[in-house]
Amino acid sequence: MVQNNISANGFTKLSHDLATRDTGRVYFESTVMGLIIFFTVSGNTFVCCAIWRNPRLRTISNMFVVALAVSDTSMGVLCMPFTFGTLVSGGWVFGKSFCYVHGFTGMTLALASIYTMSLISVNRYFCIVKPAKYQELFKKRRTVLYILGVWTIAFIGSIPPFFLDDEGYGFQPGKAMCLYKFETNLTFTIFIECVYIACPILLIGYCYSSVFREVYRTNKVFAPNPQSTDQLRAHIQETKITKTLAIVFLGFSLCWVPASIIDTLGSFSGEPPFERPVYLAYTYLAMISSLINPVIYGVTSRAFRQEYKAMFKMIISCGRASSNPGHSGQESQLES
Repeated sequence: MVQNNISANGFTKLSHDLATRDTGRVYFESTVMGLIIFFTVSGNTFVCCAIWRNPRLRTISNMFVVALAVSDTSMGVLCMPFTFGTLVSGGWVFGKSFCYVHGFTGMTLALASIYTMSLISVNRYFCIVKPAKYQELFKKRRTVLYILGVWTIAFIGSIPPFFLDDEGYGFQPGKAMCLYKFETNLTFTIFIECVYIACPILLIGYCYSSVFREVYRTNKVFAPNPQSTDQLRAHIQETKITKTLAIVFLGFSLCWVPASIIDTLGSFSGEPPFERPVYLAYTYLAMISSLINPVIYGVTSRAFRQEYKAMFKMIISCGRASSNPGHSGQESQLES
């Protein structure tokens, strides 16, 4: 009972800080959140369109990239706008029932992302380390089933908080969103950190470390053998893909590891142990993890970069045509 009162007092202070911000801070925080939403949705839409437009990008590996982009776009459409509304209004104005839905959706999408990255690392492991088994394990139909399985596990993994005595999901004013209340149940929080986060990260770490050891060994084999040019070229291509996807995981980790530490410390203290700016940074980092992947693909992959440029040119030309329809019509008549 005492712990719940302390926790309530901590949440009350964070609620007060959220509701009593000055106008300048409200505008700033809301604008940052609005930009994150815009770039998350547009960037991940670009990723899906790039893969759809370019047949060379329609690979088994990029099926996982699409799954990750769908998860991130869903976060930008289904979760982030309500955080934006909370930052604008200074409190949760969408009702208690929808708060449960919001918390459940956010947790499901976050789990889907990290489990998809685990699946990506396993895919890279078999592609580089166990290539003899790769073609059998990662056919198109099986890959779709793997992705559906990951989303099913994420969905099921988000259900337990509904059955906790402390309401599980609830509004967290410091984070400006509804989420599982890590501070209220130490046992379940430790379970989440170990099973939902630590285990996938250990799996990913093992797979990528094995992959890069194999890459190093294979490079030493290919180096003195100029006869295996085609095999070397294929090996280099798969290595580039692996490096890109490893960077995606690194970016995700840099965003979510600080959040995991904050939640763990809160669960041990029994109340929110930090001031509101720390929790606001938590929220921004969690949301930014959904927008960085399109940037990483554009920086590391020439094929994605070319498709981005082509789509930008198409959007600009369409904008010019719509802003000056008479001129484009005259041009069409001249061409005819």
